[in-house]
Order: sequence, then C-alpha cells, then structure tokens
Amino acid sequence: MNKTSRRLAALFVIGIAALFPPLLVAFNRPGSFLGIPILPLYLFAVWGVLVLFGWLLARGDES
Repeated sequence: MNKTSRRLAALFVIGIAALFPPLLVAFNRPGSFLGIPILPLYLFAVWGVLVLFGWLLARGDES
C-alpha cells in the first residue's frame, strides 16, 4: 500500500467518523447559522471538505 492509498484510507475513516450518527445528533438542534439550519450546513460542509481533501490527495499522484 503506497503513501497516497494510506492517506485516502485515513480520509475515508475520518469521513465515516464525521458522519457517525451519534455525532450528527449534536448538530440536529433547532436554530440556524446565516439562515441555514445547522444539520444540513454541517453535512454539506463535511462533504465538501472530504471531496476537497480527496481531490488534493489524488492529484498528488500526477507528477
């Protein structure tokens, strides 16, 4: 297993932990941030960060 594969596997584990249901319960509360409900904001932010880091890690192999 090369370095990039290990990093992508670690990113997968971090993603699973960030989307683990007991953690989601902490963000499932009334209220909003800039008019956006907290839980959808958290879900889309985590998804975006995971996609960004996955792209950056996979792009490192192109050299």
